[in-house]
Amino acid sequence: MSNEALLLALSTVVRPTTLAALFAILATRGPQRLLLAYVTAGVAFTLAVGTLVVLLLAGLVSATSSSVARPILDLVLGGAALGYAGAVWAGWAPRRRERPPDSPGWLQRRLASLTPRGAAVAGVLTHLPGLVYLAALNAIAGSTGGHPADGVLQVAVYVAIWFSLPLVALLLYARRPGLPQELLELLGGWSRRHRRVITVLFLGVLGGYLTVSGVADLTVPTA
Repeated sequence: MSNEALLLALSTVVRPTTLAALFAILATRGPQRLLLAYVTAGVAFTLAVGTLVVLLLAGLVSATSSSVARPILDLVLGGAALGYAGAVWAGWAPRRRERPPDSPGWLQRRLASLTPRGAAVAGVLTHLPGLVYLAALNAIAGSTGGHPADGVLQVAVYVAIWFSLPLVALLLYARRPGLPQELLELLGGWSRRHRRVITVLFLGVLGGYLTVSGVADLTVPTA
């Protein structure tokens, strides 16, 4: 698997939307069925989108016989990440209103009295393709060497890592029902306390890497 895509996949394991959805699901009376629906629908959606995008990007490079498309996309994504990191650091980005610890969030209110169908929809909505996923798909498309099966396999590995947190929660709940929620509370509390620093560092490093990688690929002479 592409090293860049692997690192990006690891960075998506803990996400605020995923944590909120898991909190809401684990608070219900029958979380196992809901977790299964959440994971199944989310994995199917992201795998389908990722496969389509990777095949399209690989086809674009083959059709144009050019190595410019991928570095330009890296530069665009890198610039967007650096811009948002700078906005957060400067305090220009919109801030979320703080709420009491025991008060349910927007997503948790929407997931109240959840059905398997609703959990499936949540699995898709909390894993819509974003900046990191597009950057990873771009990296995967450039590392396949013209082999579509390799690209599909890399997308599958990425998606499996992306959904590792709900998968672990599902497995742990079968053995110790209270453990997943306890661990999520610790993880969620830490991420909320350090949200600004985490956002700036993550997007700054990601944007810097993509920008440098894009410039390097554009300036390296092709044979």
